[in-house]
Amino acid sequence: MLKKIGLGLLGVLAIFGTYVATQPSEYQISRSITINAKPDGIFPYINDAKKMNEWNPWMDIDPAAKVTFSGPEAGVGATTHWEGGKELGTGSATVVQSVENVSVTAQLEYVKPFAMTQTGELRLDPTQNGTVVTWSVKGHNGYLSKVMCVFMDMDKMVGGTIEKGLQELKAMAESPPTKG
Repeated sequence: MLKKIGLGLLGVLAIFGTYVATQPSEYQISRSITINAKPDGIFPYINDAKKMNEWNPWMDIDPAAKVTFSGPEAGVGATTHWEGGKELGTGSATVVQSVENVSVTAQLEYVKPFAMTQTGELRLDPTQNGTVVTWSVKGHNGYLSKVMCVFMDMDKMVGGTIEKGLQELKAMAESPPTKG
């Protein structure tokens, strides 16, 4: 009887393992919003590491995180480093491509709680009603990441945080400039 239960359990694990192995290795999570501003009014908020940090939704996850900047203030080479707790972890984001008023692409490198890399892009597409801003992240799922994705809806989790950030960006870009 125990032998049959053990063999049945092994069979279930083999089926589960096969299912996980067949899941996509590449992923992309993307969200868009229309902002009532021209691309040149939005671009500084996505190209400047410190300005982006003002609306970056991941900083809300761990407000006590230590954030530092290196490289140029904006554009290619501008880097944000963060060191937070279990939720935020430790890593960096480095701008690897910047096309004025069009897009900013960053390489994200996570060290803790586990090592991984992603590519993030913020794209600006002008329309009659303003600018459609699309924020996407893409990367590679290893086997353990595929297992996690079976139990957690990463698109919903990460996508929700991206949506929150886009709302913050919209509020900042649509606000009249303060005089000082």
